Amino acid sequence: MTYMNQFPSQLDTTKVKDRRTDEIICLEKVSFGYDKRHLIVKDINLNIARGEFVSIIGPSGCGKSTILNLIAGFRKPISGSVKYNGQVVAGPSVSRGVVFQSNALFDWMTVEQNIAFGFKFKTVSRSEVKFRVQNIVKMVGLEGFEHKYPYDLSGGMRQRVAVARSLVMQPEILLMDEPFAAVDIQTREGLQEELLRLHEQTQGAVLLVTHSIDEAVFLSDRIIVLKKHLCSIFYEFKIQLEQPRYSHRNRISEEFNLYRKQVYTAMKDLQ
Repeated sequence: MTYMNQFPSQLDTTKVKDRRTDEIICLEKVSFGYDKRHLIVKDINLNIARGEFVSIIGPSGCGKSTILNLIAGFRKPISGSVKYNGQVVAGPSVSRGVVFQSNALFDWMTVEQNIAFGFKFKTVSRSEVKFRVQNIVKMVGLEGFEHKYPYDLSGGMRQRVAVARSLVMQPEILLMDEPFAAVDIQTREGLQEELLRLHEQTQGAVLLVTHSIDEAVFLSDRIIVLKKHLCSIFYEFKIQLEQPRYSHRNRISEEFNLYRKQVYTAMKDLQ
C-alpha cells in the first residue's frame, strides 16, 4: 500500500484495527454465503461505536449490503457472530432502523401515517405517538406536508419521510443502504447535510452503504473499504473535517480533496 506515503501525515489513514470503545455493533469473524464454497463476505471483523458515523464503500458485489442486512437481522451468518449491545442479533429490531434506496412508503398512507407506521408493533400511547411524529416532522423539514400522500411529494421529500419513519422509533443505530442514490445531485447534497444535522441532534450511530466516495468522505467519521475477491475489509480511513460537519465549506476544502484522493487511490488499487 505504498500510496499512503503520498499524503500529509495529519490525515490519519491506518490499517484496520479492532475497536472496543463503547461499541454498539460488533462483528467477529463473520462469514455469509448461500453455501460455504461461495462466500459473499468472509471473516469480517467490524466494530461501530455509539454515536459514530461509518460508511462502507467498495466495488459492486463485495458484500456491502450483505453486511448491513446481517446487522439489521435480515440475514444470519454461517459462521462468526453479529452482536448488538453485546447480544447476538436474532432478527430485525426497531433499535436498528433501516433506510433503503427505495423509500418503500405506503402510497395509501399520508406522510404522518407512514412515519407512525412502526408504532403499530409497539405499545405506545396515542399522545406519545403524536408528539414523536410531530417532533420528527419538524426535524426533517416536512411541516405542512403531514397530510400529503407519497405521490404528491418529490423524490427528496419521500426519502425524508423514509428517514423520519426510522428515526421516530429512536433507533440506537440507523442502517442506510444507498438512501440518496435515486435523487439528483443538488437534492442529494441537501439530504446529506440534513442527515448530518439529524445525526448531531440524535447522537445515534449510523452505518451507510454507498458507492459515492464524495458522499462517504463528507458524511463519515470512518470509511471502510471492502475488496471483492476475498470478500473482506481492505482498508479503513478516519475522517476529520471542520465542524460543523454539515457545512458546505467542507465539500471544497483541501482536507476533503485529500481524503477523497486517498479513498479513490485505495479503490483503484482494488482493480
